[in-house]
Amino acid sequence: MLVKDILRECLAKMGEEDFTDKPAADRTDAEKALAAKLVSALNTAYREAVTGYLPLIAEETVTATDGYIPASSLARAIVYPVSLVTAAGEKRRLRSAPDGVATDLNGTGVLRYAYLPEDADESGEIEDMRLTVSVLSDGALAELYYRDKVFDIAESYDSDFRAALGALRYKGREMRLGAGRR
Repeated sequence: MLVKDILRECLAKMGEEDFTDKPAADRTDAEKALAAKLVSALNTAYREAVTGYLPLIAEETVTATDGYIPASSLARAIVYPVSLVTAAGEKRRLRSAPDGVATDLNGTGVLRYAYLPEDADESGEIEDMRLTVSVLSDGALAELYYRDKVFDIAESYDSDFRAALGALRYKGREMRLGAGRR
């Protein structure tokens, strides 16, 4: 989905005029400032969604030296490791370290890990089909209003954002409930 579409939804929910199709040179200073604040809030909301609810997972062939995989050797910014499998298919133990991943492997393997997305800009795109424009606009507006210290509106958008993320997180999964009283 396009960042412009999310900004357009945010502006509609705020009751503001849609200026997303105007060239940057034709925008007023207030419109430029609002667009920058909304993009920043959107990036914060998206990072929160993928770190707390719906992680982005990458797989990468890595080489562990002395039981250590430096974070700088990975293509993306790692949040936490998920699994490490050798070429022979053996699962290896691993844990997060301050600047990488500690493991009992010395050699090559395939590391699955959750990662942070790159920050989007106004002309960019968020390629995560699990989220909708509405969910991300609620998160962006919650963050924007928290920053502006308008807490009652922020809490309303934040509760909608978290409820939607919670529903998306468990969508399609079997939920087990404890046995009830008889």
